Order: sequence, then structure tokens, then C-alpha cells
Amino acid sequence: MDPENYCNDKLSLGGWVASFHGSFLKENAGIVVRRSSSMGLEDFPSPILVDILSRVGDSTDLARCRLTCRTLRSLSYEARSIRLFCSRERALRSSVPGTVDLHPAFKSVVCNLASLLSSVHSPLSLSLAAERPDCVPAGEIDDGDELYFTDSPFLSRWIPLISARLQSLSIHDYWLQSCWRPSRALPLISIFCSELLNLEIRNAWLSVKELMPMQTLTSLNLNYIRLDDENLEKVNECFPSLQVLNLIDVGGLKEPKIQLLQLRTFTWTVSNFVVSLTVDAPKLVELKLTCVEPKAVHLQTPLLLNLDITIKKVEVIKVDKLHNLRVLRVESSQLGNLSQVFAESRTIKRLEMELYDPACVINTEQCSVSLSDTFPDIEELTIGEKAWFLLPQIVRIKGELVSLKKLVVHESTTELDGAIISSKLSILAHSHVCQVVMVIPATAPIEGRVCAISKCINDFPNIRWEYVTKEIK
Repeated sequence: MDPENYCNDKLSLGGWVASFHGSFLKENAGIVVRRSSSMGLEDFPSPILVDILSRVGDSTDLARCRLTCRTLRSLSYEARSIRLFCSRERALRSSVPGTVDLHPAFKSVVCNLASLLSSVHSPLSLSLAAERPDCVPAGEIDDGDELYFTDSPFLSRWIPLISARLQSLSIHDYWLQSCWRPSRALPLISIFCSELLNLEIRNAWLSVKELMPMQTLTSLNLNYIRLDDENLEKVNECFPSLQVLNLIDVGGLKEPKIQLLQLRTFTWTVSNFVVSLTVDAPKLVELKLTCVEPKAVHLQTPLLLNLDITIKKVEVIKVDKLHNLRVLRVESSQLGNLSQVFAESRTIKRLEMELYDPACVINTEQCSVSLSDTFPDIEELTIGEKAWFLLPQIVRIKGELVSLKKLVVHESTTELDGAIISSKLSILAHSHVCQVVMVIPATAPIEGRVCAISKCINDFPNIRWEYVTKEIK
């Protein structure tokens, strides 16, 4: 193997060593390398070995690598990516009296490793995660702190040691221990990690008091977070250079407003009921927005190319002109109302429509869409399972859809009937569709799939048909 091309072969550390260095054996007890007489690890360039160790990543595997030879031991601390994971079982073992030597506390392991990494100056990506419980009974908490990774005293012990190296930091906290106590993790990170590029925090209650500006941060991911910044004023103020932002199930919001001049990609899942929400991002090109029943939504995103919006219902939605929008996905109980908002965007080529909840549909006019009037220039149309179920009341075509070439239909097991499908596809009579893709649940009987497809082929012989299966979540 050519050392310069080893990355393309995606070999593990053991496989790579084996191909150059004899035979390789990995057991539960560790890693054993049998050396050949012709060549040793010391003969290979250090940058290549560091790159391989960076791909190994897991702190336990790196510790095993250190036992094989002095070269790997010294170079392991130069790995550019390290992941530390603590299971609930491991945390419990380390808490048993008299077992510290056999099972040292995980927090002590993190601090010791940070001390060893502090002597190296190359960039570092560090991930720290606690095991996620299978199920969490409502209201249950854990007053321990062995898995409370956003604990301020704990962070203060090790972050300053490697802050100069950190380019990317990910902390997945243990929700049962973090949900009931606010953390100063964000202010601490902003103080010590001034050069950080990427930051991810999950499962925590975060305070923004004394949060300092982080001018270099370009990517922020907050997932399942209670955030003490109800209008996101501190996020806008302290992270002005963000290009990628993910706010997934971030609670504690009231009238949140995103106002970031450099933002390019934004995923926002609003978990609680908010009065209003605003996205003001002049360079944004991709937005995925999910919320329930806000009173008002305002989008100021003139360069948007791809929009995925899921809203059960909304009283007022204002969208500034979208002259570049190419891909639109809308899921709502008010499909008709929301579609009219985007009707002026004649650049849309791919459209997907789905009902949020058919049981919420009271006025069919609010969820009825006339495609030929609203989106006459689409080339690809996807109809979700719930919208397809209420077809043709939901989607209507009065005239021709001259540009429509592909239709994707999500079927349900209960409606997998060739006659029903064929009658609903009569909407294609005045279009120029040449391909139809049927997405069928994997649980649907094979016989039903074959019969449905055969009926459609016979009724529409000039269309190219195909079907794919999907797993039910």
C-alpha cells in the first residue's frame, strides 16, 4: 500500500500496521502487534501515524495503542480527535468504595488526560459523552454528579489546560443529573476557548450570564437544552460569526429572534410554545424550521435556496421575497394558507407537501392547494402519506403542470390498493409526468405491492414506474 493513499482504503490502525508490519491481533485485553524484522513503526513518518491515531479517536483504544510501543505512546497525545465515553455501568463501578485503583472516577480520567495533552500544541477536537438512558420516567432526577459533565467546577479543572489546542468541543451530558441545575458551561467555555471553531452541547440547562463574545465560533449545536436566553439576544451578541446553527429542542424561549449576518445553514426545532419567532439572516441558504403553534413567524432570508418548514398552525406568517428558492417542503394543517405565502417564488422546482395532522383539519380550504395556480413551474412533486390519504381534497390541479416530470407518493399500508391509487393519480391527466416513485412501508405484503404496481402500469403505460420501501419509525 502506498502510504500517501492509505486514507482512501479506510483501514483501521491495526489493519494498516498489519499490511506493513507483520500480523495484527486485537483482543478484549488490548492490541498486540507482531513485528517483522525488516521494518518497525519508527520507520514510518510521524504525521501518518498521528493521522491514523486521530481516526482511531476513542480514548480507550488510544490507551491500548500506547501499550504497543514507545512511538505510539508519544504520538498518541498528538491525535487531533479524541472521544471519551462513560457508560452508566462504568460510573457506578467507580463509585464503589475501595475500587478507585481498578476503576478510577471518569472525571479524574478526563482531567488526567487533559494534563497529558496540554504539552502538545497541535489542533484538537474533543468529545465528551455520557451514556443516554433507555427511558426516563417523567419527573425523575439523579442527585449524583459523576456524569454531570457541564458542571462548572469540573470544566474549570481541565478546559484551561487544553483551551489553546481546542478547535472543536462536544459535550453530551447526562440529563438526569443536569436537568435540575443550571450550568455556567457556556460562559466558562467563552472565557477559556477564545479560538474555538465548533461547539456542541446536549442534554443540559445552560445559563448565559457573563457569556463572552466568541468571534471565531462558526458552528454551534445545542440539542435538548434549557436555555436561559428567552429571546436569544445573547446568542446573537456573542456568536456573531456563526455559519452553521442547530437549535434542536431548545426550551425556555418566549419571543426568539435569530439575527446573524454570516449564517448559512440553520436547523431550528422549537420544543415549547412561543409567542413569535424571527429569522433575520441575509446570507442564509438552507433552513429547516419545526414548531407547533406560534402566533407569528417572520423570515427575512432573501438568499434562501432550500426551505423545510413544519408548523401545525400559525396566525401570522410573513416571508420577505425569496428570489432564489429552489426546494420547498411544507408540513402543516394549513397547507393552503402556507402555500399562498410562497406562491410568489416562481423559482421553486422541487416541492413536498404533507399534512401535520389530518385530525386537526377543520376547514379543508385552509389545507387545500391548487398546484397549477400556486406552483405552476415545479419539476418534482412529493406528496406525504397523510396528504395522499386525503387526496384529491388536499391537492388539486386545474390546468396543466407543463414542467412536472417526477411524482413521489408516500403510500400507507391501509391504502395500498391499485384501484384507489390509479383513481387518485388521475390528477396527472393534464401534466407531463414521466416518472412516478411509490414509497411503500416495508411492512406491506409483497402481494399487495405487486398488485398495486401492476394496476398502475396498466392504467398509465407511458409512465416509468418504480417503488421503494421505507421502515416505519
